[in-house]
Amino acid sequence: MSADSPGGAVLPLLRAGQWYESHDTEPVPGYGTTGPRLSLAPKILIRDDARRLRDRLPALPPLDPQTRVDLLSRAVDLFCDGHVTVTGWGRQGPAEFSAAMLCTTGLPGALVRRWSAMLREHLKELAASADGAVDETALALVSLPANTFTCLESVLEAALTSGAVWIRPSRREPVSSARLVGALIDAGWPPERLGYYPTDPGGLTALIQVTTRQTVYGGDGLAAAAARSDSLDLRGPGRACAIVDAHALADPARTARRIAPLVAADSGRFCSNVCTIVCLGDAGPLVGALGDLLDGISLDPPDHRWPVAHCTVDDGRRTAALIEDGLAAGGRIATQRRLPIVAGETAFLPPTLLHVGDVGHPLIGCELPFPFAVATTADDAGAQSVAERAHFVYTAPFLTHEKGGPR
Repeated sequence: MSADSPGGAVLPLLRAGQWYESHDTEPVPGYGTTGPRLSLAPKILIRDDARRLRDRLPALPPLDPQTRVDLLSRAVDLFCDGHVTVTGWGRQGPAEFSAAMLCTTGLPGALVRRWSAMLREHLKELAASADGAVDETALALVSLPANTFTCLESVLEAALTSGAVWIRPSRREPVSSARLVGALIDAGWPPERLGYYPTDPGGLTALIQVTTRQTVYGGDGLAAAAARSDSLDLRGPGRACAIVDAHALADPARTARRIAPLVAADSGRFCSNVCTIVCLGDAGPLVGALGDLLDGISLDPPDHRWPVAHCTVDDGRRTAALIEDGLAAGGRIATQRRLPIVAGETAFLPPTLLHVGDVGHPLIGCELPFPFAVATTADDAGAQSVAERAHFVYTAPFLTHEKGGPR
């Protein structure tokens, strides 16, 4: 696959160890209607494939824990640095992968490289902590998000401990998961132990119903729609917040420098990026200092510290409208650049800071796919109410957090 993938190319399903082009397809984002297309799996096919796989799993040659670690290490090395066969779209090196990610998701090359390195480090941690427990009869599902491909770490975790792993890529970003599947197969992972099942939203319920255990990433809407099961690990919004006490407020410039990367790193795409700042005192000086830092982040060329992804013009306008609607309840935009900044056929959502009156504002806890935060003033009880809804709570000096952990 490359940024100029030929029209007519189709990324197929992987089922029963074989690639299969579905009759139901849709365009891969970023390429237009004449570019490559993504196969979609219907519910009846999912159910039939699961039934056949459950019958077949006990007869497959076992994979011992060390072999799994060795194959996954080889696959992640290929993913990061190698040329990989992405069936339907051909051979893909790191440069082609980076170009495809820029085309589909607006992700700068620096973040593609950073996130690839993070995936490699996560596998090292997994291998070091693995206890060797494998359930050869388990069929694991990993349903991926569009915001960051570091969530592929869940595929690695499932591969270490399960008989088979089915991947449901985000239809907005199928590129990274397709590369990982190709890397796994090129590294020697048995293809019959893998599945690649892009689906519409209704297909997710079918996948949850037929699998043994599930890791599902998504927002509140997905959380409400997904079928519940005792084996479901639903990884939703992080709603990360920073609680700024009086001591930190006394030096707003220093505190702003410490909070800025929590908001802006990784293009604001991680669930651990701060989206709410609660000040136990006057928020004004900190808002001014942090707003200046966010306004200083370069968009094009990408900032060397905190590069920002671009988006489609339509997505940019929808996000801007969502913020404007929220501000009808009060508050102001404390950064200078207005949203979106249109550049030809794409747009940027520049890092944005809002200042609102209280923790009951509708934009408190709002998690958007770019560097975005809302600051307010509250008492201890108000700060606690925000922290209780957050998976990540950062406190001074904002170098560590009190609960949760980056995924």
